[in-house]
Amino acid sequence: MISRIGIRVNIEAFFKISERKTSVGTEVYAGFITFLAMSYILAVNPAILGDIPGMDHGAVFTATAVAAALATLIMGVFGNYPVMLAPGMSMNGFFKGMLLSGAISLVWHEAMFGIFLSGIVYLIFSMTKIRQQMIEAIPEDLKLAISVSLGLFIAFLGLKNAGIIVSNPIILVSMGNISDPQVMIAYISIFIALACMIRSIKLATFISFVSAIILTILADWVLGTNYAPLPDEIMSLPPSVMPSFGAIFDLSGFTAEKWMDLLFVIVIFFIVDFFDGLSTIVGVGRDAGIITKDGKVPNARSALVADAGGTVIGAVLGTTSITAFSESGIASSQGARTGLAAVVASVLFIASLFFFPLFSIFSAAMVAPAMVVIGVYMIGRLGDIDWSKMESRIAAFFTIMFTLLSFSPANGMAMGFISYAFSMLVAGKGREVHPLIYGLSVLFVGYLLLT
Repeated sequence: MISRIGIRVNIEAFFKISERKTSVGTEVYAGFITFLAMSYILAVNPAILGDIPGMDHGAVFTATAVAAALATLIMGVFGNYPVMLAPGMSMNGFFKGMLLSGAISLVWHEAMFGIFLSGIVYLIFSMTKIRQQMIEAIPEDLKLAISVSLGLFIAFLGLKNAGIIVSNPIILVSMGNISDPQVMIAYISIFIALACMIRSIKLATFISFVSAIILTILADWVLGTNYAPLPDEIMSLPPSVMPSFGAIFDLSGFTAEKWMDLLFVIVIFFIVDFFDGLSTIVGVGRDAGIITKDGKVPNARSALVADAGGTVIGAVLGTTSITAFSESGIASSQGARTGLAAVVASVLFIASLFFFPLFSIFSAAMVAPAMVVIGVYMIGRLGDIDWSKMESRIAAFFTIMFTLLSFSPANGMAMGFISYAFSMLVAGKGREVHPLIYGLSVLFVGYLLLT
């Protein structure tokens, strides 16, 4: 009994539980629910990368789980942020398309070596004071806009994954077929969660996720839809990671003609990983109340190094860029304020290694309702933006709109910075803008030109 009390006291002191006005129970629950919302990556990432010639599906699964666990653990223990990391969804698709389309002459492990080098550059950059200063130099209204855009991006991704919103060649997007059982399941699960939110039930996100799983299984049983075919076994030993572990260092087939392609990979993945991670850390940190009103970011260096180091670890294991996941917003919306939530998620990623057969049936559609709910939570930050300032209004508009319409938090952040710097200059307030904002705006222009 005494030892348990001692452990609890040490945990509370280490993670500053009381100081950040949270509780161990809240942190554990938030880490658990965020892991569930992120866990689709354990099925989706191997499905995407496993189609690339030379890459092994099982090895990618193991690399995904281990890299996510290590990076998230570093973030939780050393950064003390409720931010979880895993292979970025946008970058794994880009990586696959780049290789299969023949856009570059590199084979998969050579291109992955480029990602490894981009992570090294990112890591070195993160260990300087420049990146911390960048976050602290961001205006409060722009931080709020980033937080809101992150929530809406998560919700939009959820609606897309559920089939509620679908592509339309004439009007870009439109409503999905509501008679589709999968779409109907998502609607029902979302409205169950909304009812919980209205009644102030904190389990709303988790309930939406569980209801989607139950309804999906029932649909398979009653309608024979086969959305979640049950495996022959639930647990097994993790697939071997050896087919991809360290493969990036095999440069025996590398030729002089491939140097420009390698440089392209380094630059693109560095820029996207850098700003995707930055937007998520700023958004979640602001939503969790960790980033203070004057823009200070406590223990920023450790958090940023964890984000950068994740990419290095992931590339060595055999997966694409590890980045701060947008779904981390779920943790902060459920009351998480410390890295304990991230540690919980990290432990669950390790445990998931032994449930490879089970995760093989997990789909993005099954976690879509939980992602929509987070958008409802985070949109409340709109009310905190000072809309009377035209430059803030413009920057917020561009941040949110480009995040959603270009389907990229990095693009939204780019347009937010550029429009803010431009608006302040035109308003005659250029001297009030931190020099780093101008420097970032120039970098963002270059980023948009390269992508």
